[in-house]
Amino acid sequence: MAILFVLLCLFSWTIFLSFVWGEIQYKHDIVFFCTGIVLIVLSIFLDKTELPDYEQYVVYFRIAGDKLSLEPTLVFLSYLIRIFFNNEVFWGFVLYLLFGVTVKLVAIKRLSNLCFLSLSFYISSYWIYHEMIQIRAGVASAFFLMSLKPLYERKLKYFLIYALIAISFHYSAILILPLWFLNSSLKNRVFYTLLIPICMLLYVLHLDFITLLRYLPVPYIQNKIETYTMIAQIGSDRGLITADEYNPFITWYLLKAVIALLMWFNIKRISIHNQYAVLLLKIYTIGIVILWCLPSIPVAATRCSEFLSIVQIVLIPLVIYIANQRRVLYVIPILYGIAWIYWNTFSFLHI
Repeated sequence: MAILFVLLCLFSWTIFLSFVWGEIQYKHDIVFFCTGIVLIVLSIFLDKTELPDYEQYVVYFRIAGDKLSLEPTLVFLSYLIRIFFNNEVFWGFVLYLLFGVTVKLVAIKRLSNLCFLSLSFYISSYWIYHEMIQIRAGVASAFFLMSLKPLYERKLKYFLIYALIAISFHYSAILILPLWFLNSSLKNRVFYTLLIPICMLLYVLHLDFITLLRYLPVPYIQNKIETYTMIAQIGSDRGLITADEYNPFITWYLLKAVIALLMWFNIKRISIHNQYAVLLLKIYTIGIVILWCLPSIPVAATRCSEFLSIVQIVLIPLVIYIANQRRVLYVIPILYGIAWIYWNTFSFLHI
């Protein structure tokens, strides 16, 4: 209950600031980062013991030093906890939280001209999930956001640095590397606009990405597909969602698809106000279509989609630029944020 109270208070506060100030100015930076400090402090002292994965991370912090197959940063931080904090796992959560929240705040400031609205959307959507549950993915996604500025500027060195740091926190961040081949051009706008309905149609026709790959006469690819299928079966045996139970047409996923299409139809107007908008929307679209492209591996589909969709904390607030009546369009990110609060409450807080 305390987590929900804090979430609602911080969400309301940042929405108020975004509505009063709109685009953040240099003089507002101190308020932005002070709000971030309050978020960090509250996050540290909130009780996380009843949240999913807590006990698993307690085990990780205590055995990571002996499990070199785990991410190198987890191994390193477990050593720090042993040496400096008497193996108190509380400090492991603190260290991850400091990395996750701080780097995300810096990334938001770099990428968004609607910082308070982006911060409110981060609090409502990813704050609980990333900083208190999937803490390794939380830090990895923060450095993923940091990699987007050098990706836009085509600075390969800095892009790779941030990508490799992200991978060192969570191996799923390897998804960042292929994104180097994206650009911020609007020339292929029609392709990305049609990509969502096309992938939906392929799913309905049972022609998902994995099925199509099965027809390639390449033994290596076929062997990999069999391996992933076997992993998916092992996951289903452990109680995870199976391919037969998986449904990418649930309301939540369709809502994300509708918002993406709405933004593609108005991307020229939006991109005038934020230079990263096109790149962010391309990544967001890829994150959505994965849901329909990998139905035979549902866990991989949802995890990959969740990771790439972190860009929405900067992207979704930009919908206010669709029309001249921006104050009226604030209702879209606000209602979407409330929907995320509802989802977080019933998915993780069990209130």
